[in-house]
This record gives sequence, structure tokens and C-alpha cells, in this order.
Amino acid sequence: MRKLFLPGFGASGRLYARGLGSDWTALEPPTFRATDGALAAYRSWIRRELRRSDEPAWLAGHSMGGALAVLAAAAEPSRVARLTLVSPAGLPLRKPIAASLALFTAQIARGRYELRELRREVAQVLQAPHATLRLARAVRALDLTNEMQRVRASGVSTEVVACATDTLVTPAHCRATAALLGADYRELALDGGHMWMLSSWPTFTRLL
Repeated sequence: MRKLFLPGFGASGRLYARGLGSDWTALEPPTFRATDGALAAYRSWIRRELRRSDEPAWLAGHSMGGALAVLAAAAEPSRVARLTLVSPAGLPLRKPIAASLALFTAQIARGRYELRELRREVAQVLQAPHATLRLARAVRALDLTNEMQRVRASGVSTEVVACATDTLVTPAHCRATAALLGADYRELALDGGHMWMLSSWPTFTRLL
């Protein structure tokens, strides 16, 4: 079984690779500039990745990556054997974008991000600020209730993982997602909020 990991909003696969086993492939999403911030472009991208092989995949994803995994499984359940969704987007988010940016700035100040990854993320935004905002708004407004119900009906094995300190994709949000998917639910009591894995890579590794 192929094991494919989908990064969160604006992140690269390299950010998560340190927490993945050697049998996992961290995918590299297209840039904001390349997609003009259209969610449909990312949905097409992950479906193309699935079609690279006839072998079913275990899809894992964080945040927006979790939402993309749900979209892929709803569209092509025969190509998805299992889902692991870590703080997944997919239901409307309430935290203001400005508050998320403030938290990101605080994480930078604490040295949570490697300089190379930070430069890459900032460059993405500067190259296509309007596309970045377009995608951010689309992800915040997502309501994949129907797609989640289709995934549940398909019988794809699914797990949803929440973090108790996450104020973006909250535990309540994750529990609602798990209920719609008929998924197993797990909640981690860790600091770090939405990006808890940056300081807890061993825990992240054990999830997958």
C-alpha cells in the first residue's frame, strides 16, 4: 500500500518529512502562484497523484491536507485504503485570519520553523498574495459534510486526530468531522496548538 502525506496550507512536504517513516512519501503541493489560489486546482492535483498507480493509498494529511484527502477519498474511494486526518480542515473555521497570522509570527519568534522552510513559505506568499488570500478564505469556508458522508458510506477506514490546544481546527471541530466520517477519534494533550508536531515529531511519527 502506498503511503502519501498531504501538507497543510502553504507548507511543503519537507516540513513534515522528518516525522514520517521511510515508507511514507511527503507530497509537494503546487504553489499559490501556480494554482491562482483555486481549491479546485489542489483537488485535481491530489487526484492526479492517486492515479499514478493502481495500488490503493493510505492518505494522511494535516489541516488543508486533511481536507484534500477527504475530497480525494469521496471522489475515488477505490483508490484510498485508509485516511489519517490530523487537525483536518473541511468544516467552516471561526478563527480570524489575522489571529492565525499573529500565531504564525509568534511561532517564528520561538524558532519553531527552520529558516529554509520559513523562507520558502514567505516567498510563496510574496509571489502571489491575492492567490494566497483566495485560498485561505476558501479553506476557512469549506463545508465537506456531503463528501464526509460519502466517505463514510464507502467504508474507507478513517482516523481523526485532534490537539487539545488547537484554536484553529479545534477539538470540537475534529469531533464533528469524526462523527460525519464515522471515524475513530483521538485527542492529544500537547502544547503547540495547530502546529504541535513542530515540537513533538516522535508523537507525530507514532501516529502513522
